[in-house]
Amino acid sequence: MVSGVYSMIHAIHHSPLTTHHCERFPWTTPHSWIRRKSPTSSRTPTSSSKGNTRTPTTPCSTRTTPGFTGLIGPVGSGKTALCRRFSQDLGRPFDWVTFSDLVRPSNLIGSFDPTLVFKFGYSTQAFVPGPFTISALQGGVFLANEMNRGDEYVLNTLLDALEERKLYIPALRTWYQVDKQFYLIAAMNPNEQRGTRRLPGAVKDRIKVWVQLGYPKRAVEQKIVRTHCGEYELSAARIESILELVHSTREEPAVEQPASIRSSIGIARLSAERAKRLGVPVDNTIVAQSAQLVLTEAIKMKPGRSVQSYLENLLTRVLGTTGV
Repeated sequence: MVSGVYSMIHAIHHSPLTTHHCERFPWTTPHSWIRRKSPTSSRTPTSSSKGNTRTPTTPCSTRTTPGFTGLIGPVGSGKTALCRRFSQDLGRPFDWVTFSDLVRPSNLIGSFDPTLVFKFGYSTQAFVPGPFTISALQGGVFLANEMNRGDEYVLNTLLDALEERKLYIPALRTWYQVDKQFYLIAAMNPNEQRGTRRLPGAVKDRIKVWVQLGYPKRAVEQKIVRTHCGEYELSAARIESILELVHSTREEPAVEQPASIRSSIGIARLSAERAKRLGVPVDNTIVAQSAQLVLTEAIKMKPGRSVQSYLENLLTRVLGTTGV
């Protein structure tokens, strides 16, 4: 009897999902807007935006393995930029959801549009698919951003699509075939950061490859800052002083959460814009004033340590002034 049950399970597991079990993606005009082109935004990072020269090839090399990829790295380490570039290189649509306690299954799968229900009733024509449904059924790259902040009940919605390559849409009471090209990347911050959870075992088991990301090397970060400040004239020495401030926060034991690449870009752009409006060159005083405005909330100190006191010492050591 056990062998008979096993044979049934084996037959179901290996049978083509499009035969008897699933239906094809039903949405056509007027819902053809969901068949979006691949991202070609001018903001898509170039290859120089990657902090680790080996990481851009990692999703590409794991895409053909029987599993998906997880990226673990601190805030601002370039996880989203890496995923966007990966999608662009494949020529596939890119969709994402940033998980939190407010994200529910309908935010992923989709729901009925009340205004269309009046016209079409509770049918596929009135159903607006969510980003996960769009990506799964059209073979896109889906970024589960901040996945370890999501509720287990919501994450379980993904299980069938990741394992069985089929997606159940409760509102339509129908199974649909997941495209063979569909690929999921789970991006998350380290578990020790506030607001994160440990991934449920069933979800974690379906992510086969885990990549640890760190902050980029200084030379790479300087290129990133320069790319984002192209309309301003900032010398290499001035950018280097900004990076010295930011990198110092990553090496200070008293800092619990250091500054990210976004802080480097923010200080550089704010300094250049302030100097432009004042009609003066960018000097250490302007950089110090901008750094105070950016870093005060960008970094988090360990209990008992003062952010203001730390920044004053840091600015004095690196720039020779606090900007006052």
